Amino acid sequence: MSAMASASAYLSLPKPSPFDSLNSLKPHYHISLPISTNYQKPTFHRPILITNTLSDGKPKLAATAAAATATTVSTITTTSSSPTTFVSRFGPDEPRKGADVLVEALEREGVTTVFAYPGGASLEIHQALTRSSIIRNVLPRHEQGGIFAAEGYARALGRPGVCIATSGPGATNIVSGLADALLDSLPLVAITGQVPRRMIGTVTFQETPIVEVTRSITKHNYLVLDVEDIPRIVREALLLATSGRPGPVLIDIPKDIQQQLVVPNWNLPIKLPGYLSRLPKSPDDAHLEQIIRFISESKNPVLYVGGGCLNTSEELRRFVELTGIPVATTLMGLGVYPG
Repeated sequence: MSAMASASAYLSLPKPSPFDSLNSLKPHYHISLPISTNYQKPTFHRPILITNTLSDGKPKLAATAAAATATTVSTITTTSSSPTTFVSRFGPDEPRKGADVLVEALEREGVTTVFAYPGGASLEIHQALTRSSIIRNVLPRHEQGGIFAAEGYARALGRPGVCIATSGPGATNIVSGLADALLDSLPLVAITGQVPRRMIGTVTFQETPIVEVTRSITKHNYLVLDVEDIPRIVREALLLATSGRPGPVLIDIPKDIQQQLVVPNWNLPIKLPGYLSRLPKSPDDAHLEQIIRFISESKNPVLYVGGGCLNTSEELRRFVELTGIPVATTLMGLGVYPG
């Protein structure tokens, strides 16, 4: 037994290698990681400030997010601001690029914030944004982050969110946000750069038929083929995004359209006869008075309305003005109107 024990003990001992080079290959378990303790918190040089102030005479939101969480009661108020004359940075007959026409069209429609990530097919738009003193560009780190930031902007303010992406992979990165905005009924305008018109359909570098890709997940979309149509298309896109049931609208602009010089016509009429004819009409006072009579005859009237009640048509505003019923909102966007 002792002989076997001594043999097993001898076998368990590590044997030195006869080769010095092999001994040097044995692992060493002393590891030191250079970890710096001089940590500095990142500083944000330009913080995002979001308020609930709307321009162009549109109604203000009835409650902020904090008031919505506490379900505090407030009253819907309407504000009327005197119209101001827009002053262009270009002369009346001065030619400018299509990208500058696009930016000025957004300015004329009251857009003050965009979420834009640059790319080769949209660089002209970003250059035009640098010449704007009205619109502020919030630079995301990814196109999907940009469109979801625009969604948050629309949720918080009730105004249309605007995002800009380049062609190809930049445009396909906003697909999830477009689908989400359509399902959640959020007013959104997505602007994408596109390859020049002569190269569309040739499977060129970073070409994606984003109009066809997003046709089923947008309320409407445009492929701009004439630089003179930009003012009308921007007006129509913002109208479509905010009227009726809100939703996303996509504008695809080829790069040669962005670079083309033109003297824009800002008085082009909107060409949406079929859509405008299907919008709900504002009821007459007799219909509202009948509703008021029903409520006044009830003991404890309650109205349970969807999340778009604070930014809906003139019907609700006139109804609240005539009834004087206070409004309580919740964080989920549901409105409860107690009597």
